[in-house]
Amino acid sequence: MFKKYDAYLVGYYGMRNSGDDALLYATAWAAKNILGCNNTKVGLYGDYTRETQSDNQFPLKFTQQFPGQNRLLHYKTAIQSKRIIFGGGSVLHSENDINLKRQLMSLANQKKSLAVGVSIGPFNSVTAEQSCAKFLNECGYVGVRDNISLEIAQSIAPQANVHKTFDLAPLLLYSNQYKPKTNKRKGIALTLCSVAIDAMGKTDNVEEEKRCKQFAQLITKLYEQTGEPITLIEFNGHNVLGDWKINNNIVVRLDKNIPVSIKKYDPNPIALLNNLSGYKAILSMRLHGSILGYLANTPVLSINYHSKCKGWCSEVGMPEDYQIDLFNLNIEKIVSQITLGISTNFQQPTLPVDNALKNSLSNWSIQNEQFKFYRSYSII
Repeated sequence: MFKKYDAYLVGYYGMRNSGDDALLYATAWAAKNILGCNNTKVGLYGDYTRETQSDNQFPLKFTQQFPGQNRLLHYKTAIQSKRIIFGGGSVLHSENDINLKRQLMSLANQKKSLAVGVSIGPFNSVTAEQSCAKFLNECGYVGVRDNISLEIAQSIAPQANVHKTFDLAPLLLYSNQYKPKTNKRKGIALTLCSVAIDAMGKTDNVEEEKRCKQFAQLITKLYEQTGEPITLIEFNGHNVLGDWKINNNIVVRLDKNIPVSIKKYDPNPIALLNNLSGYKAILSMRLHGSILGYLANTPVLSINYHSKCKGWCSEVGMPEDYQIDLFNLNIEKIVSQITLGISTNFQQPTLPVDNALKNSLSNWSIQNEQFKFYRSYSII
C-alpha cells in the first residue's frame, strides 16, 4: 500500500503547553534531520499553528462534532504513514490512550514505529500496566528519559527493545533561531503551576491557597534581598487549566511596590528559550521550565512536586541545595541560595549541556537490525 507520509508524529501537541511545544519541535527536527523523514504529519489540538519542522499540521478537536472524531482522524493519518513516532513526554500511563497508540502502530508499521524521550507510568489501573507491556513489546524501539521508566519497562516487558536515553528538549539548541541574550542578565523568573490531585486536573483548593500565600511571601523576600524584578512565566496557556490562575492569585497578594510582571504563554519554544537566557535565576515547578533554563545556562532551582522533577535533577546532577520540596517549602533557604548565587556565583549541575545534547541524540542513534535506516548524528 502506498504510504503518503514518512512518519506521523504523535504526542500531547497543540495544548498550549511549552513543554509539549518543545518536545514537538525536537521530534519534528530529528525526524527530518536525523531519520531523513522529509514528509511528516503531526496532529495538533486546538490552536494548531506551531513552529515545527513539519509542513503537514492538522487540527484535532477539543470539542468533537461526534464521538470518536479524533480517533478517526488518527486512524486515517496512521494508515497513510510509514511509521508512528511518539515524541517525548509522560505518555504511557492510561489504558485507553495506550491502546490507541497500539492501534495506530498496527495501522502503520509496528516494527518501524518508535517512542523516544518518553516516561512510563504511574499507571492509573492494572489494565493500563498490561496495555503498556503490550505496547512495549510491539513498538520497534522505545527510548525512556529516566531510570524509573527503564526499571518499569524491564519489569513488565523484559524482552522489549527499550533503552535508557534522555529528554528530547536539548535538540532545541540545534535551531538557527536560538540566539541567547548577550546583554547583562536581569531579574528572577518563576515558572509555577497548580498541583492536580486527579486525572481531570482537579486541585485541592485549600492547599492551593496556602501555596499562593507562600509564593507571595517568597517573591516579597526575594525582591527585598536582591532588588531584582520578578517575572512569572506561563508555561501552560490553557484558558481553564493554565498557569494564569496561580500567577494571578499570587500577584493580587503582593505589595504594589514589588516590580512583578506576567509573561504570557509563547507557542514558540525557541523564543521561550531565548527569553530564559536573560534572567539571573529561575525558580521552577514546571519540568521543562527547569530543562529549558538549564539549556539556556541560567541557574535553576527546581521546586519538586512530582517524581519527574526529581528525576531530572538526578539526570543533570543538580546541586542538592537547589532541589526544593514543594510540600516542605523553606522560604528562607530558597531566598538565601538565590541571594548568595547572585552576589557570588551559583553552583553548577554536574552534567555539562554538551553532554545533555549527546544524551538527547541517543534517542535517535538506534543500534538494532530493524533500524538500519537510522543514522547517528554528530554534535555540531
